[in-house]
Amino acid sequence: MNEKEELKYITIRKIINNEITIKEAMYILNQSRRNVNRLVNKYKTEGKDGFIHKNKGKENKNKKSDKIINDLENLYLKEYYDYNFTAFYDEIYEKYDISYDVMLKAFKKDDIISPLSTKKTIKLYNENIKKTIKDNKIENKEKIELYKNRIIEAEKAHIRRSSNLYAFGQEIQMDACFKLWFGGIASALHLAVDKGTKKVLFGWFEYEEITRGYFVLLYNIIINYGIPCKIKVDNRNSFSNGKNKVDTTQFGGICNELGINLVTTSVATSKSNVERENGTFKNRLIAELRHEGITDIDSANEYLNNIFIPKMNAKFSYKINKTMMKENNYSDLELNLIISEKYERLIDNASAIKYKNKYYIPVDPNTGEIISFISKTICTLIITYNAELWSKIENKYYIMLEIEKRETIMKKEVKSSIKEKKKYIPPSNHPWRKSYKN
Repeated sequence: MNEKEELKYITIRKIINNEITIKEAMYILNQSRRNVNRLVNKYKTEGKDGFIHKNKGKENKNKKSDKIINDLENLYLKEYYDYNFTAFYDEIYEKYDISYDVMLKAFKKDDIISPLSTKKTIKLYNENIKKTIKDNKIENKEKIELYKNRIIEAEKAHIRRSSNLYAFGQEIQMDACFKLWFGGIASALHLAVDKGTKKVLFGWFEYEEITRGYFVLLYNIIINYGIPCKIKVDNRNSFSNGKNKVDTTQFGGICNELGINLVTTSVATSKSNVERENGTFKNRLIAELRHEGITDIDSANEYLNNIFIPKMNAKFSYKINKTMMKENNYSDLELNLIISEKYERLIDNASAIKYKNKYYIPVDPNTGEIISFISKTICTLIITYNAELWSKIENKYYIMLEIEKRETIMKKEVKSSIKEKKKYIPPSNHPWRKSYKN
């Protein structure tokens, strides 16, 4: 008699002995009044034996013989080990009188799993098989071979490959993320991620999300890897003016000169790789910067690119199998002039331009000679990547030399047009003086 049957017998006996009421028995057994009355009648007619299940000790008529189960297991292990269970059952159900559920239950009991098993099932299976192999309890060599095959299947299920077979450099995604990354001060982490390999190419901290931060990303990508085919960014003013007019922005002009296709989007999922990296960096980088005691932006940038990003790439990124990065054939000076801010100015009468209340004059970079141009000549002022001032005038590059201000300012003397009035002095014989003498 099992526990459930024992509880029924004891409860009904208490009713017979007037120890509890039928209502109390209904609550204890969670049965209706009608069922409790039936149990009372069974107790009176059959006694304790009436509460024992009639099939107890009898063999199930529908139970499949152990021979069928063993034959199926041996057949699967030797010939169909790489079939999933549904496909295997489709092959054998006409030859064997067995249901799919019975077969599945028997296979699981004997530690035989499908190639399509879940991670949780594979984990439990590996633990059980390792333990039985260690204890030398597996006599069937086919089960050991199946265990090895399932390990291979699990590895195949997680083969690392590029998204949509994108090549390295085919699409670079850029974005910035605001957070209290270090020192309790909000700052913007600018990131560049390759879509094909999930590799973080470079990162840069600035206190604001500014165009200069993206200049740093692009410059270091070109120096370290090459020139990408496409860059995908959001629709902020650094990349787009009006209706996706990217060529009119500073960054768009640079991409156009380098032959990079700049694409802007307002949909975050369109640049999911860099968005996902933002989340990963939030979860890991903040804690590491705190643990390392980093509180200033220079140390944060150094740790980010020398330690953290290489570590993340080694853990999460894929190998570069195919690249579409174009080779960087520009010199350092040329790249400094290309990745820069450019502003239009006009040469004045003194062959100079004005920028931030200061005057600059063009100088030949080869000879150091000051070059003069006629008034109203168009001049493109260039603030290079390394913050030098250059200009492009008539398709030639010049260094801009600041004109120093004079220490003293000459003032033109202005003569007053108002004549000074002559003071009148009365003569000595004036009547007033006569009266004064008297």
